[in-house]
Amino acid sequence: MPSRTPRLLRDSDALRAAMAARAAAEQSERDVFIAAADWAIAHVAGAGDVAGYVIDTGMMLPLAGPGAPEVQEHAVTEFITALGMTQQAGSFYVGHALEACVRLPRVWSRLLRGELAVWQVRRIAEDTIPLSAEAAALVDARIAAYAHQVSRTQISNICRVAQEHTDPGEAILRKAREAEHRRFDVWLGQTGFDGTVDVSAILDQPDAADLERAIAALAEQLKKAGSEETLNVRRAKAAEMLARGEQALPLEVSESSAGAPAPSRSRHLTLYVHLSVDAVTGALGDVARSEASRSPLAIDVIKAWCQTAGTTVTVRPILDLASERYSDAYEVPDLIREQIILRDHTCVFPYCRRPARSCDADHIDPYETGGPTASSNLAPLCRKHHRHKTHDGWRYQPAGPDQPGVYLWRSPNGVRFRRDRHGTTLLDPPGPDGS
Repeated sequence: MPSRTPRLLRDSDALRAAMAARAAAEQSERDVFIAAADWAIAHVAGAGDVAGYVIDTGMMLPLAGPGAPEVQEHAVTEFITALGMTQQAGSFYVGHALEACVRLPRVWSRLLRGELAVWQVRRIAEDTIPLSAEAAALVDARIAAYAHQVSRTQISNICRVAQEHTDPGEAILRKAREAEHRRFDVWLGQTGFDGTVDVSAILDQPDAADLERAIAALAEQLKKAGSEETLNVRRAKAAEMLARGEQALPLEVSESSAGAPAPSRSRHLTLYVHLSVDAVTGALGDVARSEASRSPLAIDVIKAWCQTAGTTVTVRPILDLASERYSDAYEVPDLIREQIILRDHTCVFPYCRRPARSCDADHIDPYETGGPTASSNLAPLCRKHHRHKTHDGWRYQPAGPDQPGVYLWRSPNGVRFRRDRHGTTLLDPPGPDGS
């Protein structure tokens, strides 16, 4: 049974109401996308400005393709933060808007007339950014009239043909780059509650065959050693053994160790695990948080990791996160740095999720103007957002001594945010009239 009684509408009225709401939502999305292009063009980078880029797996990718203007980095950050976007997702968003506005004028005109949705324009812009200006113009001319109905594959094919037509040499290089598609991914940032992670790879066939033979042989050895686990589990354990350099294991083992032979090499396990008071008392169950995965884990899983034979475990002392620690020097002592890492978890800039352990320790009130090197005046900021705070007009302060780890931010144009360990809240959002 529905939990809500529907309004008394005829079917036709309900459908029209839904269609009208959908059309209004699509127009709102267009307005935001158009505003992103306007903002980018209004903040073109000058000779002395730092230009905005998309940071993706260590590579610096331009926001838009050749011929599009570079945009001031701090302007990109302020716009996407006001919209509640992460740095990477927001940079892609602004880049797609700039790409379509500047390099795809026919497609852009259809967006302005309400004939295309934002998602349709973005999937074209995504594929044209790597192209030369001539190739992008050719794609725009060929695809604009059909942009509302082309598929992803058709877009890719049109871009490929345009590149081959305008720049045959670059097309050959692109094919060579695409041919090298080998990879090996370990998704540590997506650890499940049971402590497992996904691993995926694309290898050359001979290498894949060698890996398969090694895993199959170790899985068979585990079975002969007395393991009663399924083949899938034994194969997973075989991969774990290979990661530690174990090529074989003794076949004669005691009953107590059957199925779990001691590793031939020491297993070094470095974990930063945090238990809340609720977890310790059982109020929220046996749950811990691991910095490595930034996700909840069962305490029993962590116990099993630590109890594996040959594992070296380091226990760090407990820190009172609410206590105030000081130093007379500018450099932040290790104990204070550890305290703010455990307190804040991530970079404290709005919507940023970079782990605090890889961030700078920022003096909220600058040390040069009297700001102390103290727990309450320090917070982790990633290098990019540290630069914005220092040079680009972003300001923040702790919410108060009774709220450790809570910060109030203000952008250069006065947009305000509240940031804590649970996320970011936009303060005083604009009203329906834009005020």
